[in-house]
Amino acid sequence: MSQYLEALRQAAVIYPVIVVLFTLPYVAWNYHKYGSVLSLRVLIVYSFILYLLCVYCLVILPLPTPEKAAALHGHKAQWVPFRFVADIVRQVQEQPGRPALLAVLTGSAFWTTLFNFFMTLPFGLYLRYYFCYNWRKTLRLSFLLSLFFELTQFSGLYFVYPGSYRLFDVDDLIVNTAGSMFGFALAGPVGRLLPTRQELDTVSFRRGASVSFTRRVFAFLADMVCLVFASGVLAGVTSSFGVTLSVRSTPALLLAYFGLLPILLHGQTPGKRLTRTRIVGRNGGAAHWYQYLLRCALLLAGLGGAPYITNRALFAALDAFRLNGLAAIVLNGLLIGGYLFWLFFTGVQMALHKPLFYERWSRTKLVSTVAPTSEARPE
Repeated sequence: MSQYLEALRQAAVIYPVIVVLFTLPYVAWNYHKYGSVLSLRVLIVYSFILYLLCVYCLVILPLPTPEKAAALHGHKAQWVPFRFVADIVRQVQEQPGRPALLAVLTGSAFWTTLFNFFMTLPFGLYLRYYFCYNWRKTLRLSFLLSLFFELTQFSGLYFVYPGSYRLFDVDDLIVNTAGSMFGFALAGPVGRLLPTRQELDTVSFRRGASVSFTRRVFAFLADMVCLVFASGVLAGVTSSFGVTLSVRSTPALLLAYFGLLPILLHGQTPGKRLTRTRIVGRNGGAAHWYQYLLRCALLLAGLGGAPYITNRALFAALDAFRLNGLAAIVLNGLLIGGYLFWLFFTGVQMALHKPLFYERWSRTKLVSTVAPTSEARPE
């Protein structure tokens, strides 16, 4: 029992790392397919990942020392089907004075078989309920999952060890596959208690028909990653000609990326394509080329230009009127506080799906290209 608990503890330690690596691609995929990230879908998918990780750790852990693994190389495979039945019968016969049922329940062969059965039961349940696979595909994938586990053991953890440190057992293939198929059958009544996959997709597409605050932010962050990468490439090219890009070129790069790219890509940037959003005119039609530039220029002015000019004017006024340091601290604090409040107010407007200042003045808006009635297909 302690080795099983240790394997689950190791899975709990590794799981946050997998979540960090998996989250960004998964969120991007959700925004690209559905236009939204549904919390119940996230719960199901992440619980599936946790389940697979726990099962994998139970299969490979605890890892033996090289010396102990070398002593186990003689037990490489068990090829006789249903050998577990003979093992259970043998353990019953070794306890002649006990009732047969009690002898079965106190034998390790029975509990090992039962553990292998229930270990893969959730796999079949997930495949039918969430991935909407039929029994044939579930049977194939369940067998392949069990075969993967057995080959992991047979190969000595992919040849990390010079030989197998656990027994390759054909009975495990049979019992694991049977457990998964039982989970497949159980998914029928269990699924009636939960929203169906089609219902989840319908809600996701309906929410994806509008552009949420987090979707805007994710598209912006994706664009900034692309812009940083493109700037690095551009800096490398220009440096070969003896030209060095400075910080002063940042506004021009931002204007080129967020102003010119939408002209070439029909209202989109790479980040907007990823999240399936598009800049259009106020009437819903294609925006004019100058509207993209005006929208970008207004946004840059609001986020950086106006605060910078105001700050410079403030310090110039302080020097002109010879105000003391306390006055400078108070006025600068008011300026920073006002700017932060303006950012907060803008974020609230964005969350409430109200047009922002640069959208009103450029007569543009950001719309979703996801249809609310898109057909749902399993992954």
